[in-house]
Amino acid sequence: MVLGGIVLLIFGINYLKGLDLLQRRNIYHAVYPDVSGINDATPVVYHGYKVGQVIGTELMPDGSGRIDVSFQINEDRLKITKDSKAELFSADLFSRAVRIQLGTGALAERGDTLHGGAEMSLTESVSSQIDPLKRKAETMLANVDSVLTSFQLILNENARGDIDASFTNLRGTLENINATTKKLDDLVGKESNRISSIMANVDKVSGNLAANNEHLTNILANADSATAALANGRLERMMANLEGTSNELKATMDKINGGEGTLGKLMTDDSLYVNLNAATHQMDLLMEDLRLNPHRYLSIFGRKDKLPKLSGSDVERIREAYPPKTTP
Repeated sequence: MVLGGIVLLIFGINYLKGLDLLQRRNIYHAVYPDVSGINDATPVVYHGYKVGQVIGTELMPDGSGRIDVSFQINEDRLKITKDSKAELFSADLFSRAVRIQLGTGALAERGDTLHGGAEMSLTESVSSQIDPLKRKAETMLANVDSVLTSFQLILNENARGDIDASFTNLRGTLENINATTKKLDDLVGKESNRISSIMANVDKVSGNLAANNEHLTNILANADSATAALANGRLERMMANLEGTSNELKATMDKINGGEGTLGKLMTDDSLYVNLNAATHQMDLLMEDLRLNPHRYLSIFGRKDKLPKLSGSDVERIREAYPPKTTP
């Protein structure tokens, strides 16, 4: 009874594990560096169909740190080849399973070691995608923090006051522009008739230009001909003659300034001016004496005066003849 109880216990435990001791056991092995999520009840599937389960895991005796996973194939109709692959994959969000990928080589024997492989778990896949985003987010947050710090340093009370003043000035400028635009609209409305007249005059001028296009063309052609003639050497000869005339005039002016010739003497010697001034003065005295004492020159104006009047010329002659003596 004890032995029977022990057998029944072993049979029941293996049955609960999914192992049928009465069935021929097809056990294979695969080696993995990491068996996270794999236990003794992990299913073995082929194209989503369960064909067995894992029955044990143990470290390799070579000290490499790799793990040997033993799994049982309960489906006899599945022909496992030596180049088949037992790959670990995420069956759902929380558990993993072994997936059989058949090869094309010779059939494998019971106890053979198949090629192992592993896909990233959902957690690892999500982590591999989230980690770069996390690093980028951390870098971005650091940059944002630096930018905000810079803004806080820049936007102090004085800067905020300047910005407010700038917006106030901008608002005033816009209001002035609005008022100017309104005035311009009013001016255009009031002067619309005059503007229409100006545009009509411009239209007339354009019409006259179009009507006299041939005449303007002739004028431009004549101007072109004159320009061509000047360009052919006439302008150079004219400038040469003008330069020669200027040089001669300069030489003549130099002679006059040097006192050469009649005109030069007149320009540099003031004797003629002095003599003319003296003669004019004598003529003035003579005319005054003739006015005061006409009997000196013409007796027909009456009898001679016994005491003739002294004219200014007489007084000046007497003063010149007898200059006053200076007292010592």
